[in-house]
Amino acid sequence: MIGHTRASAEWLKSAVDRQKGKEARSLRRLLEASKAKTGAEATLSRYRNGVARFPRDADLWYAYGRTLLETKRSEAALEAFAQALHHNPAHLMALEYFVSLSTIAQFGKRKGDIGPAIDSLAVAIDRRDADTFGALDFLIPHGRTEAIHRIAGQRADKLGTAAAKIAVALEKGVEEFDVPQGRDTVRHQTAYASVLLARGRYTSAVLLLQSMSDTSVPVHAVRRAVRRALAGKRPESAVPLLHILKRVKPQDSWVSKQLSEFDETKRVSNYMLTRAGFPLPPRSPKPRYRSHPKKVLYTLHNALPYHSAGYATRTHGLLSGLNRSGFDVEGVTRLGYPFDMPGKADLGPIESSHLVDGVTYSHLSTQPGLEMKKPLFDYVQRYAAALEAFASQRKPAILHAASNHWNGLATVTAANRLGIPSVYEVRGLWEVTRGSRNPEWVDSGMYRMISRMEADAAKGATSVLTITRALKDELVRRGVDESKITVVPNGVDTNRFRPLNRDNALAEQLGVQNKTVIGYVGSILDYEGLELLLEAAQAMKSTRKDFHVLIVGDGAELDSFKHFAAKMELGNVVTFTGRVPHADVERYYSIIDIAPFPRLPLAVCEMVSPLKPFEAMAMGKAVVASDVAALAEIVIDEATGLLHKKGDAGDLQRALEKLLDDSVLRKSLGERALDWVRVERDWNTLSSRVTKVYEALADKSGDDRPV
Repeated sequence: MIGHTRASAEWLKSAVDRQKGKEARSLRRLLEASKAKTGAEATLSRYRNGVARFPRDADLWYAYGRTLLETKRSEAALEAFAQALHHNPAHLMALEYFVSLSTIAQFGKRKGDIGPAIDSLAVAIDRRDADTFGALDFLIPHGRTEAIHRIAGQRADKLGTAAAKIAVALEKGVEEFDVPQGRDTVRHQTAYASVLLARGRYTSAVLLLQSMSDTSVPVHAVRRAVRRALAGKRPESAVPLLHILKRVKPQDSWVSKQLSEFDETKRVSNYMLTRAGFPLPPRSPKPRYRSHPKKVLYTLHNALPYHSAGYATRTHGLLSGLNRSGFDVEGVTRLGYPFDMPGKADLGPIESSHLVDGVTYSHLSTQPGLEMKKPLFDYVQRYAAALEAFASQRKPAILHAASNHWNGLATVTAANRLGIPSVYEVRGLWEVTRGSRNPEWVDSGMYRMISRMEADAAKGATSVLTITRALKDELVRRGVDESKITVVPNGVDTNRFRPLNRDNALAEQLGVQNKTVIGYVGSILDYEGLELLLEAAQAMKSTRKDFHVLIVGDGAELDSFKHFAAKMELGNVVTFTGRVPHADVERYYSIIDIAPFPRLPLAVCEMVSPLKPFEAMAMGKAVVASDVAALAEIVIDEATGLLHKKGDAGDLQRALEKLLDDSVLRKSLGERALDWVRVERDWNTLSSRVTKVYEALADKSGDDRPV
């Protein structure tokens, strides 16, 4: 009777699943028709509702991901493809996009790691409906040998079985194969070509593919090989494969777009830029206009009032100080901003300028619309032309660009054409940031291109600023003249951030009264080392109850760290507040006694210093930081804070317990940090370093300015 009941329940569940599958397929067809009629953006919310209604339908998640990509929401698309793979690890199209976004797109986080997805595919090939032939396009390049042997051992007469047998033979060193005659000849060629592509033997594959009919070419295998080639060390190896695809699928817009990147007869491609460098124009010997000697235009990636994170904070601090020093420095946001930033696609027309605390921010783009960044050369030329026109109205003596290379190249180009000096301020190397999260990407063509463009912008500028000595050293390593580089570190507005009395009401609200609070305030990102802080908290809670860890902020890894803390049963000693109002940050600092910054030993952390340590110092807090180079420039061990060995949770625990046990040391370190930051890192002090650069450029330029 029990067995009968269980069988009935399983039959009923199967029937319900089949019905849901039918409904999901019907919805997908309706959504595709709607998208074709009204566009991707208009259909996005309906897709979002669709995956909420059918959260286990991998095909619907895949379609949603494609729609997100069409609306330029790459990070959200990556999540959608990950969801599709969660529900069907053998969904090869979702896997193709997941791998592509994880290795080629210009962002990278731990959640984009492709290893687990390939491992899941290796298990899923045993499913009855699995496409074993297509799966080999992923299993072979990623060395999942055991799964390849399982496919080769299958008895079914499948193309995947034939391809796997060829792959196993090649693995054993067999290079000659008896080609079956008759009907199986084409099957064998298709299987052999796909294996050659998966193994990266593109020359041999192309020779074989050129002899095959259009219908026998394994199109998916060729396209996946193209994606791998484009992300690899020799992206030009994709060109013969793209020509194969062009022959087979002449109307494919993606193929045409990729080929255009290598068309040296029509325009300057990204590939050409990587190989030969950016063709900056020479500086005109005569200025185009009579400039205002103290006028400077400062080009920016983002700015207030639309963005207020660290990049915008540094900008505003420097601009405020520079304008108080007698210079007239105007922020100018790049071509396409803010409409190309996440969450700003629906922003309507904006004002041409905004005044924020006495600082003017002007915008080259005021109407909605997406500025295409590929090919880079074309974007830089449009950007430089818009900047030249704007500068001809404002008549600055200097053009100053802040990261990244889009700004640097366009600003140097415009300045050279106008006959005025330029400054490129390197606040970070974005390719290094992504490479720290995804080491495999460091070998990609995109990494090499961005690295070359950053160096070219710095080499072309009249003067260069960096925010750390480590960044300066990296630019010198890339060939930039050391004598023209000035370090202008990050700082803080010490008028805003100053010691405050403890906000007891907030402490009581958070349940941390009568505790020594170890408080992190900042972005919740993977490289900040917060897992080390949680590990130290777990070790300390077994021996003491006098502390509480407060983590204030939001970010991509917030949920994963919350899960990590829950798994470690830290609920009684760790509190995550999430994002708090910007105006309330000082209140949270007021209840913090120890401010940890345990950044990990990654290239981005070695080179780039965060702003938050300066805020903590200006609030008079005892700072504990890892000894990565950028933080070791800020924190003098035992003088303005404590350093711990980078990546070492035990040594972080040692430093924290030293301060927990010694309130006098906490107080003295906080006071000395406050004194140091007021003298060395106030924005007024730092802006004076920039004015010296401006004055030196003015002296070199002389007064030969036409009317």
